[in-house]
Amino acid sequence: MKKPKRSGHPHGSPRRFWPCTLLGVLALSLLTTGCWNRRELNELAIASSMGFDVGEKGVTVSIQIIDPGEITNKSGGSTAGRAPVTLYDANEETVFQAIRSITTKSPRKIYLSHLRIVVISEKLARQGIRNIIDFLSRDHELRRDFYILIARGSARDVLNTMTTIEKIPANKMFNSVKVAEENWGPVLGTNLEDLIGRLVHAGMSPLVPGIRILGSSKMGSKKTNVEQIDAPARLDLKGLAVFKKDKMLGWMNEQEGTGANFILNKIKSTVIGGSCPGGTGKLGSEIIRSQTKMKVRQEGDKPLIVIEVESEANVSDVECSIDLHQTQIIHELEQSINDKIRSLVEAAIKASQTKFKSDVFGFGDTVRRKQPELWSKVQGQWPEMYPEIPYEIRVETKLRRTGTTSQSFIEEIKE
Repeated sequence: MKKPKRSGHPHGSPRRFWPCTLLGVLALSLLTTGCWNRRELNELAIASSMGFDVGEKGVTVSIQIIDPGEITNKSGGSTAGRAPVTLYDANEETVFQAIRSITTKSPRKIYLSHLRIVVISEKLARQGIRNIIDFLSRDHELRRDFYILIARGSARDVLNTMTTIEKIPANKMFNSVKVAEENWGPVLGTNLEDLIGRLVHAGMSPLVPGIRILGSSKMGSKKTNVEQIDAPARLDLKGLAVFKKDKMLGWMNEQEGTGANFILNKIKSTVIGGSCPGGTGKLGSEIIRSQTKMKVRQEGDKPLIVIEVESEANVSDVECSIDLHQTQIIHELEQSINDKIRSLVEAAIKASQTKFKSDVFGFGDTVRRKQPELWSKVQGQWPEMYPEIPYEIRVETKLRRTGTTSQSFIEEIKE
């Protein structure tokens, strides 16, 4: 009689051994769970915004730090009398040196992963921002979705201004940019990704929104600034800073800024003012949708840029006596909106070509993508050619709604 063969495995069947091994590994994994770079909240100083100014040594970095105890206070006020944020600053030769130097003043390590706003002073922006952008792009802790603003004055003063409604000034600035760029034509939101893309691509230069302090910057830094209905100091988005590569050249006004956003296909909604047919009063329309396409046509040895804007609008307010049931009136209003948009776009192009001589709309990049052979011929001379590049503007607007009443009651008002 043959004896049954034993398994070659010293501990019996491999099938029985494998579950035991798996359980052992799982048990060990429970003992070793955790992130290698885990940090406790009470060990970090969470930065909500950063500011950059020209300093005696090189650059002054200001960092706005959130006070978690004040933010989580459900009563809405400050029981301890402390501000919801604290501002630290340092002046050093480089950005990284300044940030590390701030650790001598802060009781916790600066944590930049929740950064929402970066403010750069106009004075520093005119000297060049490449060193700042280089640092921001290299830091592994930083996300790239924070907004970048140019201060019409000191960046530190902007960060030092206490704001109403939003306890954290950085949140106020972030939300203001987000809401304004969706509803008001002159405002353009620019994040780190946008800025780097425009800096490194040939035939493109950056546009960055501006911010200023309305009122007294000294009063803005005090708690009384948020204890009054009419705050002595407010933060206000104003203008678009125009760059040529990494150096700021100047400002676009509201009309030029709105035109710029039409060209860049950034208009989500805005208001267009105009005159009633016959010039008897004012009429306002709300742009509810807009789409812009850029095309290139070769004219001799130069490219010609064709800008096509298609938009839809609603009549928002009428300050004259017109009948919006009449097809001819609607057609005249559409033409009036077309003319207004065309003038805004033309104002923006003229400013970029004559005042700044900087291709902030990416005309060169459009030529590169759509006419690569032509671009290879003009690329070397593009900065010199840009001010003379011809263009065409085509605008078509459709009115969708005229409101709940077709005729204004203005004429019915008795003297």
